[in-house]
Amino acid sequence: MTDTLLRSLRERLLDESEPLAGLLRKCLLLGAETGSEALREWARKELNGYGDEDEVPQYRKVPAAISVDSINGRFWTKGQVVDRLQLPREAREYVPDEISFKQPIEELERLAGQKQFSFASPGLAYAQAVWNGKLGPFQNIVGLSYVMSGSALAGVLGQIRTKLVDLVADLTADTPLSELPKKDQVDAAVSHRIGDVYNTTIQTTSGPVAIGAKARASTEGLTVEDALRLLDRVQQAAADVADTQRAELLDALAELRTAVESDEPDTGDVVTKTGKLRAIADKLGVASVSAASSAAAQTLTELALNGAFG
Repeated sequence: MTDTLLRSLRERLLDESEPLAGLLRKCLLLGAETGSEALREWARKELNGYGDEDEVPQYRKVPAAISVDSINGRFWTKGQVVDRLQLPREAREYVPDEISFKQPIEELERLAGQKQFSFASPGLAYAQAVWNGKLGPFQNIVGLSYVMSGSALAGVLGQIRTKLVDLVADLTADTPLSELPKKDQVDAAVSHRIGDVYNTTIQTTSGPVAIGAKARASTEGLTVEDALRLLDRVQQAAADVADTQRAELLDALAELRTAVESDEPDTGDVVTKTGKLRAIADKLGVASVSAASSAAAQTLTELALNGAFG
């Protein structure tokens, strides 16, 4: 087992077509054989994805551009790509410099195969609401999303493969392939090539965004108070709705606000009323109302999933 495990891992690393998931599973076994919990923990996180409070390694953080859909008078602009610094200063607080990819390695490989992909976050939704508050009449930001090329994630995968090569090279430098490296040697190699895999951090509003299987961290520090401010944006946008249609929207908004502000909010009730508001807003077909309602609904849903309402 010792001979085949080390030799197989080393030989397969040199094959660029070898999936990273298989190599990492061999690292799990090697960590078990040598007693290195550090190696097992790193391989396990790469395979299963990083948790909400895990500090994502720097090699999994990638800059992303922002796609903007907007209305200016009679003109509609869709998919305009901007840099974070082009957003109003107050909105940048909710948009990080880098995107943290927490999902399992096999999901990263799937995304890397796409020419381009996009995704959103509650932080972007709040930035959208803040931005809209600074625009003049007949101007509206309808949607914000992150856009990224698959080649950027291919670069992340390349870094992981290189770290594996360096790690195995360190382990086999002074140890025959027929023998197991000592635990201390493995731990030292992991610390040198990868870092401390036990560090964790609580993500803040301006911190990394997570997408994929572990995306619950994507609330980015938004609170119930933030969600209530988003509901205020919906109320302001209601001014664009005809008088005959406004009552139903305001009633749904009032019901949702009452549910959120109650002493003991019920998660199911909040989610139900959030869905009702979103449906009414979409039915009206008013861009400003749809955008504001979408931002509020997305944030409230994320907060509900994370247990903010008991």
